[in-house]
Amino acid sequence: MRVAIYCRLSREDDDKIHENDESESIQNQKSMLINYAIERSWDIYNIYCDEDYSGIDSERPEFKKLLADSESHKFDIVLCKTQSRFTRDMEIVERYLHNKFIEWNIRFVSLVDHVDTLDKGNKKSRQINGLVNEWYLEDLSENIRKTFAVKRKQGLHIGSFVCYGYKRSPENKNKLIIDTEVAEVIKLIFNLYEQGNGVTKIAMDLNDKGILTPTKYKQSQGINFKNQGKNIDYWCESTVSKILKNEVYIGNLVQGYNKKVSYKSKKMVNQPKSEWIIVENTHEPIITKEQFYKVQEIFKSKTRRCKNGEVHIFANKLVCLDCGTKLYKCKNDRGYIYFSCKSSKKLYGTCTPHSIGYENLKNLVTQKIKEKILTFYNFDNISDDLFVSNDNLDKVKLLENKKETLSKDMESINKAIKELYLNKVNGKVPEDVFEDLNSSFLFDKSSKQKELTKVENDLSNLKEKELNSKFIKEQKEKIINHFKDFKELNYDIVNSFIDYIEIGEKFSAVKALPVTDEICRADKKTNSQDVVIHWNF
Repeated sequence: MRVAIYCRLSREDDDKIHENDESESIQNQKSMLINYAIERSWDIYNIYCDEDYSGIDSERPEFKKLLADSESHKFDIVLCKTQSRFTRDMEIVERYLHNKFIEWNIRFVSLVDHVDTLDKGNKKSRQINGLVNEWYLEDLSENIRKTFAVKRKQGLHIGSFVCYGYKRSPENKNKLIIDTEVAEVIKLIFNLYEQGNGVTKIAMDLNDKGILTPTKYKQSQGINFKNQGKNIDYWCESTVSKILKNEVYIGNLVQGYNKKVSYKSKKMVNQPKSEWIIVENTHEPIITKEQFYKVQEIFKSKTRRCKNGEVHIFANKLVCLDCGTKLYKCKNDRGYIYFSCKSSKKLYGTCTPHSIGYENLKNLVTQKIKEKILTFYNFDNISDDLFVSNDNLDKVKLLENKKETLSKDMESINKAIKELYLNKVNGKVPEDVFEDLNSSFLFDKSSKQKELTKVENDLSNLKEKELNSKFIKEQKEKIINHFKDFKELNYDIVNSFIDYIEIGEKFSAVKALPVTDEICRADKKTNSQDVVIHWNF
């Protein structure tokens, strides 16, 4: 009889002297299995060893080679120390021990737990072993996940790689310190975006300056970092966007934004923001909170950029006073720049042009902003109510309670499915009853999961609103103080002071307008029109 010996160990061992040495545990497995084979006069065909691989991993190189050689029937017996050394995955147990190995006329034997597929009577024992092994791995995975969660909540960085702009502290590998070599690049990106440059324009500027991309920089530092992107040599829009949205640059540690589909899979899925673990002030910031949250507001406006990646100073701010449609930027043959309603007769015929010259509007807004600065330079005159978000605490509490209830329901269903399967294996539950109950459990699980996903998304949205709004009030004084002596109107100033501007038609009938708005009335003598400015405060 020809026998193939398979050994596996799932962790690094302290008894290794050199990296390429075999651990003592692997050597012990080999010795035990070789002696067992010799005692039975079995010819050893080959010894297959996988070290530092999990029993749930079906991509183990020697394991895959063993299966290929089994299919080719290069031996008659597969010999392991225990069934769990071969696999901890119940699906693989069923596929190979109870199907493929029988089909290929391969016998499976394990020493410690006395598994032998030649003995048809212990099939249920093998199945129970398979379940126990898989549940052990599932519990182990859950314990590790909880340990990581505790460390994350303590503000400890546990990732394999640190974020661009930071490096590990020499004193504590779980703490971040600023990487001074590239911190200025982060500041440059935020400053350029705040000034009205789009992510495309910023990426082009970084490439023109010859600045290494985050991936290339890490590799230049000797870090074995791999990126799945198509082109790691050049900055692109997505890289710039990720940097601009990352709270790590204001000193907050953000972890848990993705996780494995299951302990059996290496596939990662994104988590709703409500599941992220965010710990504030864990390390020194590169960007101020004021600048960061200002950039987030610009992102939300979804401002259109020109072909060169820049934006005009009134981008996404102008709307028609009559139909509510946005005004777009135009230029005639003589180079005159103006704005016109998108629903005008030239396009759809549902409104009039409401045309206004770029320079005229710029001068008017400049005057009104300077007047506002002078009027409200006493900060106490600015209403705090405009900066305070609605109180969503009750809604958040209700959603968190609902989420906790649904999570417990899911755990109960999963436990019931496990118990049902075990009862089926032990013969306590007939096949038809198992199918009915299992289908019912799976349907309930699917329904609960959909409901849980919706609750998580709603909770994420509410928490995000609260997170952003608490900083808005702090901006009141800083915005006015920062721009009190401005000389030239730009996108940054307009975006800071103005929510939107309504443009009326020239020579139109006088409309009743809210007295709380900044209104510039139409005047036939000056060929002007109604302009209503809606302020951010």
